[in-house]
Amino acid sequence: MLIYRCCILAWLLPATAIMAQVGSRLDGIEAHLKLRSPFVQIGQPVWVTFLIENSGDEAVTVSVPGLEPQIPSPEMGLPLSHVFSGGESSGVIVETSSGRTWDHPVTYRPPSKAPIVTFAAHSMIGTTLDMRELYPGLRSPGVYRMSWNPYGGAVRSETVTVEIAPLKQAEITTDFGKLTINFFYEDAPNHVSNFIELAQSGFYDGIMFHRVEPGYALIGGCPRGDGTGIRADGKRIPAEFNSRPHKKGTMSMALLGDDPSSASCQFFISNTRQKDWDGRYTVFGELVGEESFATLDTLMATPVDDSGRPERPLHMRSVRIINAPYDPSGAIR
Repeated sequence: MLIYRCCILAWLLPATAIMAQVGSRLDGIEAHLKLRSPFVQIGQPVWVTFLIENSGDEAVTVSVPGLEPQIPSPEMGLPLSHVFSGGESSGVIVETSSGRTWDHPVTYRPPSKAPIVTFAAHSMIGTTLDMRELYPGLRSPGVYRMSWNPYGGAVRSETVTVEIAPLKQAEITTDFGKLTINFFYEDAPNHVSNFIELAQSGFYDGIMFHRVEPGYALIGGCPRGDGTGIRADGKRIPAEFNSRPHKKGTMSMALLGDDPSSASCQFFISNTRQKDWDGRYTVFGELVGEESFATLDTLMATPVDDSGRPERPLHMRSVRIINAPYDPSGAIR
């Protein structure tokens, strides 16, 4: 029977496909995992895209080890039998922060047959899955690492990390009221993480809004109070420019000079629409709530000297990170 199957395959597939199928590796074939967002609100889908890329100059045809090959299905997208093709394990591995590992999806049962898939030269085929439906443990809060080793481990993906938790807001308390900020997790994840890290460490507590540009923006977060300071550890955040417009209430990271990857700890809140700033600064949040905009108006009305420095100190008394109100729609701002 085995000889018969090999003969059928030799008739169906080109020589390069036979080599890819029976060899110890798949030349030119790469596996990739892509998260829709590295932050997921509890109770919402954990969307992960599984992509197989053929980076070579020749088409490659692949069948799933251990399963009887079938004539390809006319449906587009990567079949589940190719996603969960790891061999003894499914090939999709989820690891918890405590070291526990899950490698078998509870709602997937391997078929006896799997479609043959031909990957054209320099092409990708993929599918996107809600991982909660396959690994119910992802319904609990935590930090999870995922990797993918399909086709019996012949190819391996990068490892991705997703945090499942209540989404966060920042609450900046000033002498004139509070500023509440929603974060744009999907648009600028590294800037959001940087700000949350600094706020939770107490970095911003007591620091001033050191500059007010009347009608334009409120600038703060400098540990020196003069616009030249950075984080104590010198860490810089590479630019994450996005399509969010600079408008009243928009929160963006300030830069040192013209270096787009020099964001550190200073930020500004726009007071008007500024098209010229779009694509020049990373937008990572926005004000929400009537009190926030009323507080911004009061701060912006503060008298300043010729350099834009407030005539009286505008302190951030505290910057707290709190849980954002639950959004049943699952929208990540």
